[in-house]
Amino acid sequence: MWMDDEFFARVGHDLRGELATMLAGVHYLLRYQKDLGPAPRDMLERVRGAGERLKRLLDEFDNSIWLRADASRPMSIARCDAGELVRRAAVQLEGMAAARGVKISFEAEGAEPDGGSTVEGDPELLRVALEYVLGFAILRSRDRPVQVRVSSADGMPVVTVIDEAGPVPPEPLARLLEPFGERAAIPADPVAPRRRERLGLGLAIARGILDAHGGGLTVEPSSERADGGAPASVSDPSAAGLRFTCFLGGVGRDSPTQLA
Repeated sequence: MWMDDEFFARVGHDLRGELATMLAGVHYLLRYQKDLGPAPRDMLERVRGAGERLKRLLDEFDNSIWLRADASRPMSIARCDAGELVRRAAVQLEGMAAARGVKISFEAEGAEPDGGSTVEGDPELLRVALEYVLGFAILRSRDRPVQVRVSSADGMPVVTVIDEAGPVPPEPLARLLEPFGERAAIPADPVAPRRRERLGLGLAIARGILDAHGGGLTVEPSSERADGGAPASVSDPSAAGLRFTCFLGGVGRDSPTQLA
């Protein structure tokens, strides 16, 4: 297991260093080469976009160590606010949401999202887990809203993410939280169908991180809509979209499945 973690860390570090050098050159040309014509500038913008996507894929590659449970893996534990974690995750995804015309709405029990429940855990890892879940909902939801709620259950902070991107058939839905299972539920990019925004590990990584915190991740069909209206098909109450429930847990707690 130690060798696996070391492998991921070294490969990710080396690839990220080379990518940073390449992107620095592209950013320099776009900013300071005023005499660039439309065609070269367009090509550089495409390279910049590809580089930013590759950075996200490398992050996913690095975080894939959380696909495997390992109680000895170190975490930087601190007391953190669930609403603040949601806000930080959303900030990281602002560009993606804007590009897809997705509006994210926030709700919290009795307070704004940044005044929600607190949890003992690794703030950066918990933010990463929430970012993968919220990012998946955004990828599915072009020109549709995504709801995020912060609440608590049995003293455990809970973040719920609800999209309105339509149903997922039962078989792929059952595999959605497994490695590469999410690919079946993300529609192809209409401009570049073969383009990948994610490796397909994000939801599985999120589940691993939340499990390591004594929490968990579940997904189920949802008929809920932001405007309070009926689902797209009255005969199919799952037609509106998906509901992800992120139990943030807390270090030292048993996970919901263990408690059951």
